[in-house]
Amino acid sequence: MSKTTKLGSRLLACVLMLPFLSVNAASMPVDETQYQLVDVGVLAIRGYRDSINRWQPTMQWLEQKIPGTYFRLHPMTLDELSDSVAAQDLDFVITNPGQSVLLARQYSLSWLVTLKSRLNDGQPMQVGSALVVRRNSSIKTFADLRDKRVAIVSSHAFGGYLTLVYAAWKQQIDLPHTVAQLLPTGFPLDNLLYALRDGRADAAVVPVCQLEQMAAEQLISVDDYRVVEDNTPLGFGCRVSTALYPNWSLAKTSRAGQKLAKQVTQALLALPEQSAAATSADSLGWTSAVSQLAIDQLYKDLDMHPLQTPWWQRAMVWLKEHSQWGWSLLLLLISLNAYHFWLEYRFNRRGRQLARAQSKLSENLVLLEHAQRAAVAGELGASLAHELNQPLAAIGNYCHGASVRLQQGQLEKLPQALQQIDAEVGRARAIIQRLRGLLKKQPVAKQQLLLRPLLLDTIELLRFELDKQQIQLQWQLLGREQQQWLEPVAIQQLLVNVLKNAIEALAECQQPHKQVAIVLDYRQPQQVMLQIQDNGPGLSRDASELIQAFTSTKQQGLGLGLVICREIVEDHGGKLSMSNPLTGGCMVQLTLSLKEHADG
Repeated sequence: MSKTTKLGSRLLACVLMLPFLSVNAASMPVDETQYQLVDVGVLAIRGYRDSINRWQPTMQWLEQKIPGTYFRLHPMTLDELSDSVAAQDLDFVITNPGQSVLLARQYSLSWLVTLKSRLNDGQPMQVGSALVVRRNSSIKTFADLRDKRVAIVSSHAFGGYLTLVYAAWKQQIDLPHTVAQLLPTGFPLDNLLYALRDGRADAAVVPVCQLEQMAAEQLISVDDYRVVEDNTPLGFGCRVSTALYPNWSLAKTSRAGQKLAKQVTQALLALPEQSAAATSADSLGWTSAVSQLAIDQLYKDLDMHPLQTPWWQRAMVWLKEHSQWGWSLLLLLISLNAYHFWLEYRFNRRGRQLARAQSKLSENLVLLEHAQRAAVAGELGASLAHELNQPLAAIGNYCHGASVRLQQGQLEKLPQALQQIDAEVGRARAIIQRLRGLLKKQPVAKQQLLLRPLLLDTIELLRFELDKQQIQLQWQLLGREQQQWLEPVAIQQLLVNVLKNAIEALAECQQPHKQVAIVLDYRQPQQVMLQIQDNGPGLSRDASELIQAFTSTKQQGLGLGLVICREIVEDHGGKLSMSNPLTGGCMVQLTLSLKEHADG
């Protein structure tokens, strides 16, 4: 092998060993008697090795410019960096702008320099977020994140979460409460896009250039992803969904001296743009520290600023400064509470009184219904007497005929006579049973019955009145009959009232052809409709007035019949209405539910 070949092989081996030499350099023992040891903490967003490779050349540059020093690099997480600053274990800190504001408002830090962005023409503005989704995702805007799973670095990460939350907040979208789940992946940042690639997340919030950097390292294919609400400034080399904020900065802690801080600042400001240290830090060197006002405003608007105190602490401060108003407010609160308890006591007492009055009213209503049924039965006396006379007269005739046949020895005709007598006795018994049912004081439980038999039974009760007034009945049954939950006594009372009103209205007019038309309609879903229409003079007053208590068009009427009818209909889940149809007369329409209706 030639000398040239051997020399090239050795150079190649040295180049390949550089990253490992850099890593080991951070942990090499140093003679502190010969060198001033300087501890520098850096936020390791992509892991320990990446942080060493990125920032160790900068440490070497500082060692060259400041003789007798050794800069020891400490890659750390967010919490580790905060704890180390609090414990004064570090001399300098390199971190992103979000953590820089949080640290500076809690600890004694002096920000010295800020990185110049290689992607932004040397401007110190580079930090932001990109909302990345898969290429075929339906997510087009921040609003589309509703009920989606979103991967983030952590809830305190600046470029990996908070800048996107702030951009959504400006669009009046409360991102933390809009998404279905936030999936913190922590460092390294590569985990964000891996979670999106593997389907564990629907979207990922990544810091600026994370997507492009991983694509350049051939870890992912950039064509498989898309950035939502692209807000990339003109000429900026990476896709971004938010505004840009100041780049990474370096700060002095209270442990470092002013002389060393001045030397570090001068050395970093003198760093050439194309030097190895600037290139590895992905920058064009350093510039003087820029204002953090925009970041302060972000934390303040998100109610996360470290100098913001809870509302109760601000209230205590105000009370101490305005004690007289505080005592007045306390007395007012005590008075309001006392007044509230007094009102609650009055309300409960009035509620008990109303409950007792309601119970008494319910009892009186039952008695009123019974009295109304008794009055109706009294009015039906003539009809019942006529109805009973017919079977009794028939029984007398059959008994006389049976006696004659018995005397004549015609025994074969006696069974027929006895059967006829038994039928008339059953007829008389049915009439008396109908009267008993109508006079019952307490209603019976609802049963599954057909409405038509109850209606026919009621017509038989009123048959004498119908014949006396020469009223013709017309029947019409529409649809298929269905059983429904009915209280037979109450329904019969309802039908008696409605039919008697029609008979009395026809009795007062001189109509030559008096008629009552009855339509029983089962064609409506889940209900049956009963229409009873006469051809009398019609309603003389508005129907809404007539169904009010103590309102009647009759001289001797109490105005309670229609009120009771309305209560019965509503108890069966229905509705009662009255009107004057165009054909004349009065039409009463009842709708009753076919379903079981709980008593109200």
